[in-house]
Amino acid sequence: MPERDAADVFRRIRTGANAEAVVQQIQEGSLIMELSIVPEPSPRFQFPYIDKIPSTLKQSTYFRSQLYEAIESSEHSPRLTHGRTPLQHSNYAKPLHAAKFVDPLLEDAKASNWTTVSSNDRLMRTLLEGYLVNQYSEHFFFHKEYLLADMASMETRFCSPLLVNALLAKACVSSRLFASHARFWEPDSLLYRFLAEAKRLWELEDGEPRLPTIQAGCLISATMNDFGQDAPGFVYTRKALGMAHRMGLFLAPRTDDTKLEHAKSFTAWGLYTWLTSQSYFCFKPPYMLADDTPAQSLPDVETNPEWYGDISLRYPPDQHSYPTGFGQGMKALSELRVIKNEVNAMCFNASEVPKKMLWEAALLIQTKLEAWYEALPALLQPRSLLYPAHLLLHSEYHSILITLFKSQISSANGSGPPLTHHQHFAAQETILQATIHLESLLRIYYLRHSFEAYDSLLTVFLVHLANLTLEPLEQFEQDPSNVPRDTSESLLSTLILCLKGLYDQSKSAYVAGVLLAILKKRLSAEVHDAVARYTAPDDLDTKSEATFESTVGELQPVPSEFVLPGADLCQDPKPWRLGNLAEQLRRR
Repeated sequence: MPERDAADVFRRIRTGANAEAVVQQIQEGSLIMELSIVPEPSPRFQFPYIDKIPSTLKQSTYFRSQLYEAIESSEHSPRLTHGRTPLQHSNYAKPLHAAKFVDPLLEDAKASNWTTVSSNDRLMRTLLEGYLVNQYSEHFFFHKEYLLADMASMETRFCSPLLVNALLAKACVSSRLFASHARFWEPDSLLYRFLAEAKRLWELEDGEPRLPTIQAGCLISATMNDFGQDAPGFVYTRKALGMAHRMGLFLAPRTDDTKLEHAKSFTAWGLYTWLTSQSYFCFKPPYMLADDTPAQSLPDVETNPEWYGDISLRYPPDQHSYPTGFGQGMKALSELRVIKNEVNAMCFNASEVPKKMLWEAALLIQTKLEAWYEALPALLQPRSLLYPAHLLLHSEYHSILITLFKSQISSANGSGPPLTHHQHFAAQETILQATIHLESLLRIYYLRHSFEAYDSLLTVFLVHLANLTLEPLEQFEQDPSNVPRDTSESLLSTLILCLKGLYDQSKSAYVAGVLLAILKKRLSAEVHDAVARYTAPDDLDTKSEATFESTVGELQPVPSEFVLPGADLCQDPKPWRLGNLAEQLRRR
């Protein structure tokens, strides 16, 4: 070990630290060396159960994308030549987890100057790299150039010990270094220690609003979401939002400090975009009202690329750097969430019972969504989608459409005004096409990248597709005589893919394991046996799997307001809230 790391281990032994915790710290440092040897990825990942694309999906435009063409061509001719085509370049030919983040600012940053939790800068640099590659596209609370520059130069304008510890805690969730960090309650884990330190520093803040404090509050809350602790975690967001208003984050620039105003506007959009999603998935009134949309509109990416910055990747041994188009993705996601917030305002209020959305209002939202879709830049058009963030952006678009029009049909079947024959047909057709596209996107995602790297949005869309698949599968099980075997097998293959994805995600985030356990309770014995082969640890038999599920479901309370995707916008969300469903699981 480097002398400083060895001295830290020796100090912990002398002070009586738990032996297992000391060994874990040593192993964490050794894992960095293991990561430097990058295995050659296979041409594609294999689907569980049935390793082929269902014929019903082939009409989807996403199977005419360059990414899918690259997957197919690499499968048939996996050896790359010196005269390779663009589709054989590393960013098309390899999964995201094979990539390395490229930025000299990160190389100069020493997180050990900002945290007392660890002195292993190499380890913490790897954690930060993982966050920027896997999570920054959704959680862009800070401008990375400003943060990394201040971290390296020991400036405190855009960096603070609180922010660094909160960021490292969130980074631990998506890291592939640790085998058990889904067990967030274990005090010897790095995740627990970084989060505990962030919370301690948060309590020491004097209440003066600062950008790093606002950003840290959002990161602490987002990390607690991954544990299914979003209700208590929202306390940090509420305080961060109050500070943001006091700083005037959502107002037009009020000073001549261009850098500060830029950072404030960037954080304002990160906060707005994230809180809109939290409101939507929790069936809560908008945390950000229409007047709270940041006053400074997002600039054009082509003419102002430096406003956004970018994420550049390298796929060893390939020395070429590949930009990910972060700016285009941030702008598109923010604009989509503005439309999403209109849904929040139309449907959710202080009472638990959502408001009914009129058919005309649903059509207006659909028109805005389709206009957004058509205006996407070339990089984000269906033909050009490449990275997980691109695929999830389109998944979110189709998921909104599905929920929007399923709610229209549900409302018409309940207490709402009935739909005409034409309206009912149009709603069903929109749902069908959007469901085909959602499944196509998730299958292409899996083929190239697998589901092992944690992403909170991926978890959401896996649950949504699983619920959409369970409905017809349950109907077919009740009357199997009228169902072609190919149809039921195709549905089962989709369900298994979704639940295997949740199992893979549960290795990183506790909430994914809880969601998996809840969904598996809905399965018949026959389907459960088929699913169990792909959603249990290799060394567990069926009896042990029940114990494993019980541990996931009962070990920790889940104070969560999250509403499982599949609930209609017009219905009471209580039966669909994760906290209520987890409590039912705990009582069994």
